[in-house]
Amino acid sequence: MLNELKNKRNYRLTFGLIFTYLVLGVVAFFFADYIPLVRAYLWNIFLALLPLVFALIIDFLHDHKAPIFITLIIGLAWLFVFPNSPYMITDLAHLNLYRVSYGLNISTFHSAWFGVLFATFSIIAGVLMGMLSLYIVDEIIRKRFNTPLAWLFSVIVSGLAGFGIFLGRFPRFNSWDILRRPRFLLSNILRQLNEHTLGFVILFATMTLALYWLFYLIFNDGRKTDKI
Repeated sequence: MLNELKNKRNYRLTFGLIFTYLVLGVVAFFFADYIPLVRAYLWNIFLALLPLVFALIIDFLHDHKAPIFITLIIGLAWLFVFPNSPYMITDLAHLNLYRVSYGLNISTFHSAWFGVLFATFSIIAGVLMGMLSLYIVDEIIRKRFNTPLAWLFSVIVSGLAGFGIFLGRFPRFNSWDILRRPRFLLSNILRQLNEHTLGFVILFATMTLALYWLFYLIFNDGRKTDKI
């Protein structure tokens, strides 16, 4: 019964986030002239939706006791695309286009606030998609094993996400480059390992873990279903 209630809640939030995505698509259609890189925002939200889709598939496979190797394959796919969600925080950098490209002061130019609000809702929706996906996977580990292991998993995923965000923002790699050109990706990673890279990774890994912790505190119902 508890699992059914949790699944309904997971799906309600999923449908709400997808509905938000559709609304943003409609807004983008009518106000594209006021929103710099509007297509990029919509594309990034779609990429942030992928880990949520994979997490729901993992949850379905787990509930129906699918072969473990199938679940692990989908789990790896989820891990590869998960950074797409917290990556959207870096889309705040696009707001400087008002001054750099248009020479406008965002604080006084009225129409610029279409772009600010669109960016804000896009980032919130994208981040929530990723946090819900991590919650779903984390919940499976929590029930199958124990709470400390689930939190250790969240810490590791957050660390890998921090590195994935760096690869997406600076060398401009995509999730599918892991399969499409793994050797080139690895050589670039080795070339860019330095203290500045490490600082960025730690910063965004901490941010990702903090966002998930807040999401967990809000979304978790506190029922004693964990294994300790």
